[in-house]
Amino acid sequence: MLEQALEIERIYVDREFQGRKIGQLLLSKAIDIAKKKHLKQVWLGVWEHNPKAIQFYERNGFQKFDKHIFKLGDDEQTDILMRLTL
Repeated sequence: MLEQALEIERIYVDREFQGRKIGQLLLSKAIDIAKKKHLKQVWLGVWEHNPKAIQFYERNGFQKFDKHIFKLGDDEQTDILMRLTL
């Protein structure tokens, strides 16, 4: 499923710096790296309660394809898995 893929583990931009295209720059760099390595896709997980991030990735061509549960301490949270086919 995710063979020949680059996983983006985290992109966080401090609130003070949001809206300055820093996230876009970081995402573009990750996509460029994947292309240079001749990978077929880029994927990531994004917290289901972060609509701003989900919309950001959708605007950049990522599509939802699955979800998974992870535990943060005793709290179970759901990540939406998204991927971009290159």
